[in-house]
Amino acid sequence: MGFLQRLKHDLMAGLATLRHGTAQAAIRALEETELLRIRLEIRKLDQQLDELYRDVGERGVHLREGGEAVERVLFDTEVGRLVKEIQEIKSVRDKLESEIAEIRSDA
Repeated sequence: MGFLQRLKHDLMAGLATLRHGTAQAAIRALEETELLRIRLEIRKLDQQLDELYRDVGERGVHLREGGEAVERVLFDTEVGRLVKEIQEIKSVRDKLESEIAEIRSDA
């Protein structure tokens, strides 16, 4: 094999390595972008959960201060609706956490 052929072969191998590295970097950038998007969604859900927890607490205190029995507070329809909403948001949040774990395991 002549010098020019070896040089051509080395250049081709270098280009292939460069292409592979560039593709890997692009894939990693996409994964990181997706992780950031999911984390942002989780933060928004956490804020919603905080608001709902506060609403449940305020509703319970309001009812209790109004003279309602503890059992009535626990079975209040508004409290029940808020708790159901909390459970739904937690379910969505858990799915997003699973997506993060899946992305990390694929990397």
